[in-house]
Amino acid sequence: MPEGPTQTIVAVDDEEEVRALVARILGEAGYRVASTTDPTRAVELVRTERPDLLITDIAMPAMDGYAVLRALQDDPLTAGCPVVFLSGQRDFSERVRAFRVGVVDYVTKPFTREVLLKKVERVLDGLRRRAAGPAAAAEDGAPAPASAAPPPAPEALDVTVADAKGAQDPFSLPGSHERLPSFDEFPTLVRDVLVVDDNAVFRRFLRDLLVNRGFTVREASSGEDGLRMALEHRPWLILTDVRMPMGDGFEFCRMVRSHSLIRQTPLLFLSGWDDYKQRYHGLGLGADDFLSKESTMRELLVRIQLLMKRYADLGARGVAAGMGGEIQVMGAPAVLQVCHLSRLTGLLLAQDGPWRASVRFREGEIMAAECGAAHNEDAVFEFLGWESGTFQFTPGEPGSGVPLGESFDRLVLEGCRRLDEARREPPA
Repeated sequence: MPEGPTQTIVAVDDEEEVRALVARILGEAGYRVASTTDPTRAVELVRTERPDLLITDIAMPAMDGYAVLRALQDDPLTAGCPVVFLSGQRDFSERVRAFRVGVVDYVTKPFTREVLLKKVERVLDGLRRRAAGPAAAAEDGAPAPASAAPPPAPEALDVTVADAKGAQDPFSLPGSHERLPSFDEFPTLVRDVLVVDDNAVFRRFLRDLLVNRGFTVREASSGEDGLRMALEHRPWLILTDVRMPMGDGFEFCRMVRSHSLIRQTPLLFLSGWDDYKQRYHGLGLGADDFLSKESTMRELLVRIQLLMKRYADLGARGVAAGMGGEIQVMGAPAVLQVCHLSRLTGLLLAQDGPWRASVRFREGEIMAAECGAAHNEDAVFEFLGWESGTFQFTPGEPGSGVPLGESFDRLVLEGCRRLDEARREPPA
């Protein structure tokens, strides 16, 4: 039940049944409702009623929801009225389009009483909190006039990409006092993500969202292109759709997990279908997480932070000051890659039970290596196959000599190629 003075909501839907349902639900909850089935009357109603919120269908004859929104924004007397869209369209690109033009929330048909009221209460509460300030307090909570500048979307929605960088982080886990590392706490080198999706609108939305948080974002429109880019650029995180042409996301995940170079890269499925069978299948293939595209962006960012938490120790002291961790968390290729990309100079020591390995670096290039009885290139190839153990890097002088092999990349690629061939060979 709304608190304080009765709040007014205008509802617009060309279907009489839906209009009546929305009006009844909101009226029973204590809101004052003005409604119409004629979208051309929307601006007039907002002018006369000066509502706290407008709820409108998208697909309507004569004037769709976007046209209603534009008409409101073009009139100084109605430009400040927040708008929520109602739609039977579940495609994520429609949501992205809606939020980009200024909608504050999106309700999918069919909806329940609980869903509609929760959305409305959250939007109005967010608007009240954002409007609260010295001036608002002096007005004793009076609602802002409709001629005010359009308020930003409520914080809980976290769907616009124009918000200040890091405004929503760091997060805390629900029911926990544990703070998730903010994106700024991860080294720049690991803030490198590959987005694989055939929907260009969705890719652009994710790109803007992540670039605003310091990520380098690469894009691919198919699993085939995604695999090529993953092997070429070796991202530290992969976000992929499930349903794509030229090989679906499941096949793409299988291929990622079959390549030693990228097999331990965190991979998150983003699907337009939140089906438990799909979720179970994706996680069974080795994906780290599975999220519906209809989830809030806040939840997506939390999931990304959880996946990247494995890299938090790299940024805690700065990789140049020394680092350590568990090989199974990152993978041996990634451990070497961090040393290379950070241009470290010193000694990397690794241990897995009785096995020992050491790799000497100068400015990120491998100068010498030992692993068991193997030395130099063969030792690097041996270490790349480790799937468990611990590692510790200590800065220092690595000794004289020249880098191994033609280049770091060729050395690691060759070692991973040998590993993949060995895994494909049938047992003797």
